[in-house]
Amino acid sequence: MNEFVTLCGRDRVPVIWFQDTSGIDVGDIAEKAELLGLGQSLIYSIQSTDVPMMLVVLRKGTAAAHYVMGGPTANRHNAFTLGTAATEIYVMHGETAAVATYARRAVKDKDAGKPLEPIAEKMNEMAKQYYDNSRPEYCARHGFVDEIVSLKALRGYLKAFAGAVYQNPASICPRHQMLLPRVIKG
Repeated sequence: MNEFVTLCGRDRVPVIWFQDTSGIDVGDIAEKAELLGLGQSLIYSIQSTDVPMMLVVLRKGTAAAHYVMGGPTANRHNAFTLGTAATEIYVMHGETAAVATYARRAVKDKDAGKPLEPIAEKMNEMAKQYYDNSRPEYCARHGFVDEIVSLKALRGYLKAFAGAVYQNPASICPRHQMLLPRVIKG
C-alpha cells in the first residue's frame, strides 16, 4: 500500500480508500509481523503524497486503521468521507473497551468475594455507549463522515470526486494531460 500511494502521488492520481477493517495491529501474528512499523511507513507516504483522497467506510472504521486509511482526522488530504447504512467508526469495540477498563476490578472483586453484578452492569453500559456512539447517524451528526449514502448512489459520488479532481489542470501530471485532453479542456 505504501508503494501504491507513493506512485499515485508521483503520477497525480487521486486515491479513493474503501475501508472495512477492525484494526491493523490485531493479535500476536500481526505483532510478530511488525505490522505497526509497516503502518508507520504508510502514514508517512500518505502525508507526503499531495493528491486528493476520498474515504468510503463500508462497514467498520476502527482505531489506527481508520486514521491511516484515509481517515479525515489524521489525513490532511481527505477531501470527503462517505458512510453507508452499515458504517461504524470507533476507537475499539465496546466489549473490548469494557474488558480493558473493568477486568482488573472484576478479578479483585471476585477474589474478595464481592458480587460481580455491579461490574457487569457497568461493562454492559460502556459497551452500549460505544455501540450508540458508533452508529451511522451519530457518525454523520458528529462529522466522522460527511454523508451517509446508499450503495446504489455510491458510484455517482466516486465519479463526481474523480471528475472534480481532474478539473484542475495544475493538479494533473503531464502524462495525464496527454491522455485526458477532454477533461483538461472542460
